[in-house]
Amino acid sequence: MSINVSPHEPAADSSPESPLRLTSVVAVSRERYAADPPDRYTVSVAFSRRVLPAEARLIQGPETHERLREHGYGHVSLVINEARLDIVNTSLEELKARLAPAIGSLIRKISDQTRRERELRDEAALSKRRADEALRQEIETLAHSISFD
Repeated sequence: MSINVSPHEPAADSSPESPLRLTSVVAVSRERYAADPPDRYTVSVAFSRRVLPAEARLIQGPETHERLREHGYGHVSLVINEARLDIVNTSLEELKARLAPAIGSLIRKISDQTRRERELRDEAALSKRRADEALRQEIETLAHSISFD
């Protein structure tokens, strides 16, 4: 359970084509408010738009965890929770010190990577449609040129 610390306002451009980014801390685990809070807890951060399935797989995947480990944050986990990213086993202080920019950079790279992959798939599909149409026209022209007289 968490306590909201700031309202989540939708970003100006929330279309799937816009870059995915993190906008603000929106909730902190209730544990943080205890008389003797733990050193690490969950912090929830708002996304700028809905996370695409390909982005979600990468954000929560082993490569991202490995990048965090390389930056000294192997203890941190990233979990997508609807329109939020739950940063598990961290603290506000750790986020402010260096972790927030590291996670922000990872999210931007994942967003760019999935956009490029989507563009390549779109280009390949368009090329295939054009080739299929050219072949269809070629077959149609050849079929119409056949005479049985």
